[in-house]
Amino acid sequence: MSVGSGESQGTRQDVASLARHIRVRVLNCSASGCLLETLAAVPVGAFGTLRVSFGGRDFDDTIQIVRCERIKGTESVYHVATTFISTTPPYVGSLRYTIRQGVIDLAR
Repeated sequence: MSVGSGESQGTRQDVASLARHIRVRVLNCSASGCLLETLAAVPVGAFGTLRVSFGGRDFDDTIQIVRCERIKGTESVYHVATTFISTTPPYVGSLRYTIRQGVIDLAR
C-alpha cells in the first residue's frame, strides 16, 4: 500500500511516499470494491494496490480505503472497506475485469 503526503516549500513541493505490504483476507468483492480483513489498521483515504491470487493466477487493481473499523472483542482485527480507482478500463489481469467475468459466468 502506498501512502503519499506533500509538503510545500515556497513554490517547490516535495512529495514523500511510504509503501508497506499488508496481508489481507478478502471477505467480499463486487464490481465497485472489496471488504478486507487484516491485522493492521489502514488509514482512511490511503491509496494502494490490492493483489489477489486465485486459480493459480494473480489479479490486481488500484484501491482507495474508505473505511477501517476494528472488530469489537478483538485487539487487532480490522475490516477495511475499499473502492476501486478506475484510472484505466478493466483489463484481463485486473481484479475488476475478473469479478465482472465471474458475474457473467454465474449468470449463464
